[in-house]
Amino acid sequence: MKPASADMEACVARFADLQRCETGLPDMQLPECRRAFLNVLGFDQPKGDGQFSPFGDRAKARVSHLKAGFGVSFIAAAPGKGVLMHTHDTVETFMVMKGTWKVEWEGDQGDAHVVLQPLDFIAVPVGVQRRFECLQPAAGEAEGLLLGMIGGNAPAAEIAPSGIERLIEAGIFQREKLAA
Repeated sequence: MKPASADMEACVARFADLQRCETGLPDMQLPECRRAFLNVLGFDQPKGDGQFSPFGDRAKARVSHLKAGFGVSFIAAAPGKGVLMHTHDTVETFMVMKGTWKVEWEGDQGDAHVVLQPLDFIAVPVGVQRRFECLQPAAGEAEGLLLGMIGGNAPAAEIAPSGIERLIEAGIFQREKLAA
């Protein structure tokens, strides 16, 4: 295969041109979960009830025409902001680009976490309840920046029971509709 230059340009995502998306997942409405996705390489949205795309259904990928078998998105968040505990049906990986981030998971002895600095990397196995949170931005900046990569052409996220309870408490989910 010898693609034309224009075809290869369609595969380029320049960070300065990426669109910020601050909606698309239920928890993004919570004050503690405010974050933005800058979606680079996309995938199809999952179709199951109670399943959500890892990057939300509104974060349009800059490169969306390729079926790469994985998705890539930058996640920007202020200190103290992150995501509720959730799980995926595929491996999810993170690399810190700017700032300091905490990745927490449900372990065999209760919740555990690791603190990551720039260029540190973690791969979270399939089915592990996990969350991430910006602890501190880079000097002189308001947000930290995390690179998220997740396998699959239509990966799904499921919010942990504790997260569902938090969404009910905030009035985002209604218990009656979840039971139906």
